[in-house]
Amino acid sequence: MNWDALGAIIGAIAVVITLGFLAIQIRYSTRSMDESNRLQRATAIDRHADSVNRWRGSLSENEDLARIWLAAIHDEELSDIDHIRFNNLWIVFNNTQRSNYERAILVGERGLADQSAKSIAAESLGSEMVHKAWLVGGPWMALASPEFVSHVEKEMQNMEKSGAGLYRSGSMAATASDS
Repeated sequence: MNWDALGAIIGAIAVVITLGFLAIQIRYSTRSMDESNRLQRATAIDRHADSVNRWRGSLSENEDLARIWLAAIHDEELSDIDHIRFNNLWIVFNNTQRSNYERAILVGERGLADQSAKSIAAESLGSEMVHKAWLVGGPWMALASPEFVSHVEKEMQNMEKSGAGLYRSGSMAATASDS
């Protein structure tokens, strides 16, 4: 009996078995990764909705904050205290949308990322006061999230060109004639 030939056959069988085992492992690993990605996407969608709901809830549950926000988006005069409150509302809104944007990009939810950028753009274009707040805060936000700021600016340009899609918090999308 040729021991070298037998060793080669046994070695070949071991390689085939090992490759089969690796193929099964890769299949299970791929399924596991796909499931993990689906769960990450679902979590991103849930967190997006939750964060926007919390921000909107602050306006719904606090009449003073709602009044301040409405005054700002209608370019009404604000007291110094109300202006501080508006600035903080605006910062929270921007941070909420920036966080949503970054999380959406991370998990491949491009539509949610677009929605976050469009939300800031539409609010900014609906009011001179809000737009000024964006002009002041945008460069600060760009330090941490330049892609988000660039996306918001692009959305502003698109909205200004089309004249459509203006939106105010707590309302439905407004047409150009509504604003």
